[in-house]
Amino acid sequence: MDDYVLAFDVGGTAIKAGIVRSDGHLEGDTQMYPSLAHESKEVILEHLAALVVAQAKRVPAGMRIRGVGLAFPGPFDYERGICQIRGLNKFEAIYGVNVKEELAARTADHPELRGRWSDSPAFVFENDAALFALGECAFGVGRDSSSALVLMLGTGLGSSFVRNGRLVKDDPAVPSEGWLYAQSYQDGMMDDYFSRRGIVRLAKEMGIENIAEGDDDVKQLAERARSGEFLPNQMFQLFGKRLKDAMLPYIRSFSPNAIIIGGQIARSADLFVSERMGGIPVHISTEMSASTLKGVCRLFTN
Repeated sequence: MDDYVLAFDVGGTAIKAGIVRSDGHLEGDTQMYPSLAHESKEVILEHLAALVVAQAKRVPAGMRIRGVGLAFPGPFDYERGICQIRGLNKFEAIYGVNVKEELAARTADHPELRGRWSDSPAFVFENDAALFALGECAFGVGRDSSSALVLMLGTGLGSSFVRNGRLVKDDPAVPSEGWLYAQSYQDGMMDDYFSRRGIVRLAKEMGIENIAEGDDDVKQLAERARSGEFLPNQMFQLFGKRLKDAMLPYIRSFSPNAIIIGGQIARSADLFVSERMGGIPVHISTEMSASTLKGVCRLFTN
């Protein structure tokens, strides 16, 4: 009998939800909900609990639910399930709250969940970059690689290191937790350079004018580069060179078989990524939205 996992990718604006079979198959469509990240503690927690119940209803009759996994933004104590977000204009009301205990308590006696668990109810939390990495390495472009350095390039820099299907977080070859964002680079940290704001800053430093404002800034710069505009082309090439230089020490120390790149900026990867980085094959994710949800089931099968 196949077990199912209820998987959630929680963001500051929206929550993506899906039910994932133990073999990584995403059953049906993913569903989108508002995150209500600016509401009160009670509203946020009741909303999350209601989404757990809503997804449980989608599990085929007769099949069991192995657990609930949530990709949650940080800072967050993922092991204990405690939210540590403060000063980021989202989920302020649940700072210090043990979300794991709250969700378990609010769903324990719900009739839609009674008798549906394959074991005692389990709620697990992890950051989105780690779950994306697990999903890609198990079911995506990294499934044939025994080890991978995985990057998510978007609003910030997400990263994970995976070996034999497991996250590598405490190893001399990788930064603590596998997180590169705070590592030093030039006059700041990597997150300042390998992120959406890093690309916009670089574009302005290179004298590129008329940059779109809002969420379409990088997309517009990529369109200009593809249309043959010189400076945007040069900007993406420099961005790619810097990314390679920054990753080389970790490529040497960790010796991955593959480098996997996802995130919104990866949609412009043709402008800044070559087939290899430091001699290691580079793969661009083809299932960026689904891999994080699929990675949730690896938390229960590993």
